[in-house]
Parts: sequence; C-alpha cells; structure tokens
Amino acid sequence: MTYSGPIIDCDVHHDWATPEHLHPYLSSGWQEYVAGPGRLYGGGESIPLFPAQLIPNPTGTNRPEAFPGNGHAAASDYDLMNEQLLDPFRIERVVLQYGASGFIGALSNPYFATEIARAANDWSIDQWLSRDDSRLYGAVLVATQQPDEAAAEVRRVGGHPRMAEVLLASSGLGKPFGHPAYHPIYEAAVEMGLPVAIHTGGEAFANQGVSPMASGMPMFYYEVAMLTFMGSMTHITSLISHGVFEKFPDLKVLIVESGLGWVPGLLWRLDAGYRALRRELPWLKKHPSEYFAEHFRITTQPLDCPPDKEQLIQLLEMFDGANTLCFSSDYPHWDGDEISYVSEWLPSSWHDRVFRENAVELYGWSELAGASEAESLSAR
Repeated sequence: MTYSGPIIDCDVHHDWATPEHLHPYLSSGWQEYVAGPGRLYGGGESIPLFPAQLIPNPTGTNRPEAFPGNGHAAASDYDLMNEQLLDPFRIERVVLQYGASGFIGALSNPYFATEIARAANDWSIDQWLSRDDSRLYGAVLVATQQPDEAAAEVRRVGGHPRMAEVLLASSGLGKPFGHPAYHPIYEAAVEMGLPVAIHTGGEAFANQGVSPMASGMPMFYYEVAMLTFMGSMTHITSLISHGVFEKFPDLKVLIVESGLGWVPGLLWRLDAGYRALRRELPWLKKHPSEYFAEHFRITTQPLDCPPDKEQLIQLLEMFDGANTLCFSSDYPHWDGDEISYVSEWLPSSWHDRVFRENAVELYGWSELAGASEAESLSAR
C-alpha cells in the first residue's frame, strides 16, 4: 500500500542561489576576503565558500528539474520546491539541511568555516525559516573544526522556533565524532533541546587529508558513493565507545543518507566486542545495541533493497526498523527516494511510524503528537 498520510521529511537540501547571495551575511572583513581577485584586480571569481569534491560525480548530484532555469542552484527556489515536493506529497514539515555547501568541515581554514556557518544560519533563517510557511524547519550548521565556537553557534541560533537539529556534516578535526573534543557541541545541543544529525560525505571534499574511506583514498566516485556508510559506522562506534550517551543521556542522533543494510552487522559486532573488551570501556553501562536503540535514528534514504522484499523487512526488524527509521526524500538529489517507492517496500503497519511519528518524537514536536491527519495538515 502507498502511504497517503501527512509526512515529515528529515532530509531536504536547500541552497543559496549563487555564492554571492551568501556574501551579505558575512562580516565585512570576510566579505573582502571572499571577493578575492574580483576585488583586487577588477575581474575573476570569488573565493569558494566550500571546497571542491575530490572525485566529481560523473552524473551530477541534482535532478535537472530542480534547477530554477536562471542559472541558480538546485533547491534554491522556494516556489519550485513547493511545486515539486511540499504540496504534491502532503508534507507536514521538512528539515532543510543544505547541499554540498554544508560540508564546511572540509575547509582547511577553521576560522573561515566558522564564519560561513554563522552566515549560513542567518541566511537560512532570513530566506527560508522566516517565510509564512510553517512546514519549513532548519538545521544549525556548525564548523566542527572549532567545537567551542560550534557550541556557541548552537546556543546563538538553536533557540529559533524553526530550528530542528544541529548538523554535523564532516569531521573537521579528522577525529570520529565521539572524541571528547566534540563534546561541547553535544552539551549545547542538549541544552537547547535539539538532536544532532550526522550527514557523512564531507570527507570526500578537499580537506586536511582525512580519507572518506577506511583504508585509503578511492579513485572513483562509485567507490565514494557505495561506501559512504563507513563514516556512519565509524561515528556510531565512536559515540558509543566514548560514553557520550552516559555523559549526555538526553542526546539523540539522526544518521542521514547512509543506507541501512549495514546496521545489524555493526550492532552484532559491537555487542560481541563489548562482552570481550568491556574492561577497556568501564563507563559503559549497557550493550552498544541498547545505546543505539535508545539514542539513534536513521533516515530511509538510500533504501538498500535486496531482490526479495521480505529480506529487507527481516533485515530492518533486526534493529527495530519500525521505530528507528525516519523518512527522507533527499530532495533535490536525482537518486532520492519517492514516497511511493519507500512505502511499497515497508509494511503498511510501519507507515505512520516511519513517515511521521518517529520524527515527531525525535524532534520533540509534542504539538504534533497524537494529532489526527486533518489536524496536522490544517496546522500548516
């Protein structure tokens, strides 16, 4: 059955139309910096706001129809997003998470990255979250190169009523996200009542030498795309191992755009290893799989689909997929998952949970809890 109820989309990538649209949100000194050769010599391009991808995607990233047609970036036009996503698919709320522009953790200059995060959050609030459309929610973008500054940014804008989460899009320090260096970010997130979203992939952009793969640099984009989940496995293991959830018991983490098929094997291995090596981690009071069940949620896209639908359901049941998955379309990426596609692969008894209720609980949207379909849609 195709799900037809209200939907919360946990991963939509909005973007500024051109880099110049973000420049006014930078402080005056950084505006001079990014003007670069154009300012100094009367020509040339501005300094890029985020680094180039090490291995380009040969098919591009975005759906052709998501481009406004005026030379502006995909998903930079609200009216077009409304026409293609928000209205046709009964969207109740979306969480806007930036596109490649969010991978500022890959910048080598930590101060520039911190400034872009501040400017991007102000731009997002001004251009998107201030619209008269209650479906639009945002993510607090932070530069992970400077965790203390990142925490300050969470506290600066995290109280905005349309901010839904804190976005970590690449490990700017070259360390997995459980490392104590990042703990100030989690402290601030818990203080502001926001979950943390981890969107891997930023390590595939030029940075300080962090490989996007576990054993070295890939040569093909195919390798990058197929193995992105390795970063998520690393971060999950690190967060649990470092006792982050004992230190911050109210912290929730959403793993975004990393697939699903790898989850059961990772949890089995973590539990088995914990039984053998728990003396090294005396601060842990539960099995890793218990921490995962209590603190992690994971987006549906990309939905790893085996030849047999029943195999997918069996796999998802191994980590309580009905209560762990949160729907995401990944708009405007061409390899995003349509609502009909996802609903056809999942049991109909899961639909309300996956397409709406799990996200309501994750984001603490108590005003939506228990609302009927008519009430939730009219609340827009």
